[in-house]
Amino acid sequence: MNRIPLDVFVNAIPKTDISEKGIKFNNLYKVLLNGKTGTRYNRNNALRDLLYYVELGHFLRKQNGNQQPQYNQRNIQDYDFINEDLKPLLYEKFKKITDNWKKLNKKKLFLKTGKPSKKLEKWIEEFDSIVTITQNLMWTRETTKNETLNEKYSLIIQGTIYKINEFAKLVHSTSKKNERYVESVFARIPFTIKF
Repeated sequence: MNRIPLDVFVNAIPKTDISEKGIKFNNLYKVLLNGKTGTRYNRNNALRDLLYYVELGHFLRKQNGNQQPQYNQRNIQDYDFINEDLKPLLYEKFKKITDNWKKLNKKKLFLKTGKPSKKLEKWIEEFDSIVTITQNLMWTRETTKNETLNEKYSLIIQGTIYKINEFAKLVHSTSKKNERYVESVFARIPFTIKF
């Protein structure tokens, strides 16, 4: 499935303060249609991809009552984002991963060939959004001179990588003979994974 590139949305969604109004999807879609590329995006695909990027943590979706939701770029230099938005977001994502791990049949995580099952592959894909958020934090940590924020970023980065490692060990311990396959699947995650 081809997604609309992230840059298209970054250029169309305003960098506003969390308390300010963002952009509604109808207005955003008009901006996408009038983009310099001249590409006509399908409306449904545009909304689908926008919600995907919201899930990855690039944008914030705010809704008041029955009004149309508004979208803002996330500002990870903002204390409010770190304390009131990011931590609950990561907690929620890890909770979903934990809940879904409990639902998996541990005896059917691997096919007879030894390769990971589609369900296990899909479960590991759930880490994608956490990896993206962590990479964004790592990049921002490198570019900011604010020591307090740097410290906060470092703690969150360490915490998320530690948590991913915990899950990797969990899967690794389910099958001694399939450890190599587990390692190859988790090797896609761009952090050092300890088993």
